[in-house]
Amino acid sequence: MDVMVLNGDGIGPEIMNAAIKIINKLHENFGLNINPVEYDIGAVTLDNGKWDLDHILDEARKYKAILKAPMGDPKLRNTGGTEKALDVILSLRFDLDLYANVRPVRLLPGVESPLKSYNNPDSINYTIIRENSEGLYSSHFGGLVLRDELAIDNQTITRKGTERISRFAFELAKKTKGSPKDGKKSVVCVDKSNVLRSFAFFRKIFSEVSSRYDEIVAKYMYADAMAQHMIIRPDELNVIVTENMFGDVLSDLGAATVGGLGFAYSGNISDNMGMFEPVHGSAPDIAGRNIANPTAMIMSTSMMLDWLGFGKFSKIIEDSLFNAIRSGVRTPDMGGNATTSYFTESILKNM
Repeated sequence: MDVMVLNGDGIGPEIMNAAIKIINKLHENFGLNINPVEYDIGAVTLDNGKWDLDHILDEARKYKAILKAPMGDPKLRNTGGTEKALDVILSLRFDLDLYANVRPVRLLPGVESPLKSYNNPDSINYTIIRENSEGLYSSHFGGLVLRDELAIDNQTITRKGTERISRFAFELAKKTKGSPKDGKKSVVCVDKSNVLRSFAFFRKIFSEVSSRYDEIVAKYMYADAMAQHMIIRPDELNVIVTENMFGDVLSDLGAATVGGLGFAYSGNISDNMGMFEPVHGSAPDIAGRNIANPTAMIMSTSMMLDWLGFGKFSKIIEDSLFNAIRSGVRTPDMGGNATTSYFTESILKNM
């Protein structure tokens, strides 16, 4: 099976190299039938005209799965001030209708949480489902600035979009082991329905969908309250579903509780296609120094394989990664001195 690989910008090619080596090792040792087809697509190649959005989308539509490295260069911006990389990232999500942004928040074995009460593996283990095709971010291509005096971005919430993301969240909850604290399966609707009618609409539709899932507990929380809950009682959480921007902010907060963005991985999923990527940025300040933590890229690769139906290979990746970390192999952001390449080789030796 061919998989589209987007090498991105900054540290992107370095950490993607780690993922490709692992895929090739799985093929060599265990017969994994995945062929990574690499593309030098990122903010830089968009800016220099090598790629345009239509061409990128035409190529992407040829694949069932995309493995994407971080993209972006803060120096490369559109006339309105937004980063050019966002044109690629949001076009892939919106135009390919990858409506469910799945962001696990999981404390991995061998990694310490800054929340000192939660330092056993999987003591923090929940998933944020971020609606990926609507919300405030859907205004990226249509925001309005009037005479340099007023900027307007509109939030879009539709019945179709909210129904399908709510269903996705409940279906995912059915497959989980529930919250780490008590094993209860639940989905929390996160919004600001006390302030905005669009969120009241989101909550209303979520409630309608929840009535079809008697075995799953439906809960409700405002976004600011959820931010506090993720710090104080993360072990009570199972699945969270929310609007695009809130999901973006809360998932980064969640990443901080499990060691930082270097451990934050994700999938952007539709009914028949998926794009898997680290949550963190391209970190141009450390690009080329061989010190980037490839964990989120590797876990995104594992997530992709599991989604494609190669669960046994996904487990091999995770076991090998966790064993490397437990043995003391750590990149600088983890408090160690391992290079990206040494970290990768340590994982490969465990396979």
